[in-house]
Amino acid sequence: MAGDHRIELRFITPTDPEYDDAAELRYDTLYAGWGLPRELIADVDGREYRHLIAVDDGRVIGYARMWLADGHSQVFQVAVSADMRNRGVGVALMRELIDVARREGRAEVVLDAREHVCGFYEKLGFEPAGAVFRSPRTGTPHIPMRLKLR
Repeated sequence: MAGDHRIELRFITPTDPEYDDAAELRYDTLYAGWGLPRELIADVDGREYRHLIAVDDGRVIGYARMWLADGHSQVFQVAVSADMRNRGVGVALMRELIDVARREGRAEVVLDAREHVCGFYEKLGFEPAGAVFRSPRTGTPHIPMRLKLR
């Protein structure tokens, strides 16, 4: 996946030291390029997420999180460092989160994909599940997507 290095996937909590590195990756990947404020990476919505990171040689190179509550299984903020894209990191993160949802007995996984990356999710089996909308947080165009698990 990443040359000679073995990518490690692991779940972390906001108290783990890697969480700050993951937050920086989220900001750099999902917000900075659009000139959006850093505060958008703050987890202030009250949800408890399962935070998944991809690590290569001690460096956080990928991040994704899932909310599993009240029957929901929703993925948020999938991010891969620019130098590690197209090497399977995003696919590995998503497959792990999909497996978590399956183990939890969920019927589907949903997410709101930025319009320009819908093809990535479609390759994983996700299908559009609604019209394009602008994210109220970022103003970027998104499309709701769904992967049926059963």
